Amino acid sequence: MTGTPTPAHAAIPLVSITPAPAVTFDGLVYTSAYVGTTIYVGGSFRNAIVNGRSVVRKRLAALDARTGELLPWAPVADGTVFGLTASGVSLYITGKFKTVGGQARPGLADINLKTGVVGKLKHTVSGGNVLTAGGGRLFLGGAFSTVDGRAEKNLAAFRLTDGALDTTFRGEADGQVKALTVAGSRLYVGGGFKRLNGAANTARLGALALADGQVDTGFRSNTPYPVGGLAVTADRVFAGQGGPGGRVAAYTPDGSFLWSSVTDGDVQAMTYLRGVVYAGGHWDVACPKPSATATSWCPTTLRSQPKLIALDAATGVLQDWNPRSNGKWGVLTMDANALLGSIAVGGEFTAFAGRSTPHFAQFCIYGCGGSGRSAR
Repeated sequence: MTGTPTPAHAAIPLVSITPAPAVTFDGLVYTSAYVGTTIYVGGSFRNAIVNGRSVVRKRLAALDARTGELLPWAPVADGTVFGLTASGVSLYITGKFKTVGGQARPGLADINLKTGVVGKLKHTVSGGNVLTAGGGRLFLGGAFSTVDGRAEKNLAAFRLTDGALDTTFRGEADGQVKALTVAGSRLYVGGGFKRLNGAANTARLGALALADGQVDTGFRSNTPYPVGGLAVTADRVFAGQGGPGGRVAAYTPDGSFLWSSVTDGDVQAMTYLRGVVYAGGHWDVACPKPSATATSWCPTTLRSQPKLIALDAATGVLQDWNPRSNGKWGVLTMDANALLGSIAVGGEFTAFAGRSTPHFAQFCIYGCGGSGRSAR
């Protein structure tokens, strides 16, 4: 994602606190991505719920972002999908599956965005949980030690041209990778690791050069807690963290600390839209004001703010937006569509403000339109 945070003095447009009409799911949604006016989702679900009835969608589905309607795209994965990303004509997925569309694809696959036909990408990996693409490569992160039997520590790259493991990209992490984002000439990597490529000053959040995977020493954030989500704009890097409670922290492109906003549970997903950082996780309360340092606690009384927050990207101030999600683990995935002015949210939740919305919702600034009741 790109863009420039809205100045503190400007009015910030927020998405509605009420979800737009959309199909929902009978199991967890772990991952989501907008591609144009389509939302692709993956998870552990077996059915989409359309107007109260079940429509088979085994761990993968596509929705019309303008109407919330279920689309006919319906490839089948035989295990949970934890991560997905799109590039070109393909959707790339990773997770705890062995077959996709009836074809052997242990842990990694590509699927045509229009037809749902499984592509030729074929590798063996166990423990992948996050994907991103850029610079001619597909990047896979997670908790794994090998790809196709070759030593690859928690981070691997594949050429988009032919799908081959790219051994010229030398990035690796000594612990789990939970978040990946490509921005400019960098691959930002977040997780629970202590070192990227064995380098100092890369614990939990670092940047690698897209060209070859070498550590970009121009970014040093000194992030104190494990990173579970990332969002990057033209002049900010936002990291969702765990640790004592949880927090969203903002950094400059060189890694200098700007602000940190506290919650009482881990931040597991985040996205950026029009001057606002939206974050999701499994907390119940959040701090209205940013903390003075990367590790200090809330300077005022925490506010009831279950599972979702909206923060002024420039200042870290909590915005007056509270959809009141439920559940224990809450929100697991978020993505934004700048053109439509909308965000997609998936997870373990089943309702917002008491309104049944199992495992998926979409919030819009101007209204998404449509009824979200068709199944084709």
